[in-house]
Amino acid sequence: MNGDSGHRAWPSLGGNMSREQVAYPTSAINLKRPFFGQLAKLVAGLTDSQIEECLTQQRDQGGRLGEILRNRGLLNLEQIAHLLQIQARAVVEEMAARGGESLFPRPTFLSLCLPAYNEQANIEDTVTAACTILEEFVSRFEVIVVDDGSRDRTAEIVEELAERFPQVRLVKHEKNRGYGGAVASGMRAAEGDLVAFMDSDGQFCLLDLPHLLVLQEDHDVVFGYRHRRADSTRRLVMAWGWGRLVGWVLGVRIRDLDCALKLFPRRVVNRLQLDSTSPAINAEILLQCVRGGLTIAQTPVNHYPRYHGVAAGCGTKMILRAFKDLYRLWRFRRDANLTLKEGDEETVVLPEEILAASAGRPFAGAVQREAGETLC
Repeated sequence: MNGDSGHRAWPSLGGNMSREQVAYPTSAINLKRPFFGQLAKLVAGLTDSQIEECLTQQRDQGGRLGEILRNRGLLNLEQIAHLLQIQARAVVEEMAARGGESLFPRPTFLSLCLPAYNEQANIEDTVTAACTILEEFVSRFEVIVVDDGSRDRTAEIVEELAERFPQVRLVKHEKNRGYGGAVASGMRAAEGDLVAFMDSDGQFCLLDLPHLLVLQEDHDVVFGYRHRRADSTRRLVMAWGWGRLVGWVLGVRIRDLDCALKLFPRRVVNRLQLDSTSPAINAEILLQCVRGGLTIAQTPVNHYPRYHGVAAGCGTKMILRAFKDLYRLWRFRRDANLTLKEGDEETVVLPEEILAASAGRPFAGAVQREAGETLC
């Protein structure tokens, strides 16, 4: 996409901007990255008053800052992607400084699965950001968007995005199969050596992905947990109750069961049984990983408000689906075992909070490994 003629000249990524020019805030996971608004001033030449007006609108009316800047004609989509790329490179540099070596891009093929239902207002920004950021973190990637029977233009927008980004693929459900069905379709369609899934509503940021990629080297699977969850009180209460219920019924617990940023190697994905059509898909995956003796790392990730659309997970129909799936998982919980091929087994050290009551009683012998706490 070419820049609009009304915008200022756009410098290359290899320009003269130094890291000292950028204010680096401390994020929720204590990883330094430049503020998007600060970058817009330094790189795009926007004024303090323009940024402040946009920030005021964001505080009063909501919305992503890049979206507001774009709607006001201050930046175009190409320029927003450019700023995201600079943010991604800043994250890479920071992690390299901590590790003493260049860690990225990882020499691997990553599949990112995005379940989507009526996300026409979010999907373009989410996919564009993914395609911009991922190229800084992995040598090869694909973005699989699963349109779960949307009644809006979600699928049409993704098809247009696929013409701009060859890494984008659309998997289309003619009828709605539920969140779990969309996650399963995406993971089954994935071709990468690593498979991640993330919601497409803009509440997660792939700038957090490097933490998961680093942890994956020493663990079978990596689950994010929302450091500060940006949801309504109703959703927070429902999530707390659902997590407690799953822990009691299935005997498996984790810090944030339904956090929609998870990473798996191909060998695990190939052996997962994915039958749940509701958000209980997360419980189904966790149960199999725990019963299969896989090592599980947890790391904090940022979480942002949903600015557009309506979350489908709290609807009556989806809640009933989740209870139905949970009952099925309870009936077959003893058989939920993910068996790796010979030679794939590794030493198992799982967080105590995951294994607690995995056999219907407290577990006393596990070693606590809260991965996110040791990284910061």
